[in-house]
Amino acid sequence: MDATYAEVGAEVILGKHNRRVDLYGWDFGFEWQPEMEQYVGQKTKISITDGRLCLVLCDDCAYRWRVENMILASDVTLLTPEQKLQMRIRE
Repeated sequence: MDATYAEVGAEVILGKHNRRVDLYGWDFGFEWQPEMEQYVGQKTKISITDGRLCLVLCDDCAYRWRVENMILASDVTLLTPEQKLQMRIRE
């Protein structure tokens, strides 16, 4: 998802972080915890954001989610069944 859409209250689908290097070229790791796996594909709302990372409601703001690995919930209808399956989207 483009960072311009990352606003508090936006409904999004969470995706798994898929690269090690952040947007500015710094290697901060994946910022990924195994416990985050259970939320991948889930629809939720953004609670706090800095434009790159978000805290979301479904996990009680426990983890930092990358905007680049989210999609807007309203865009799910544009995905093919294969894309939905790959992103583990729950409908």
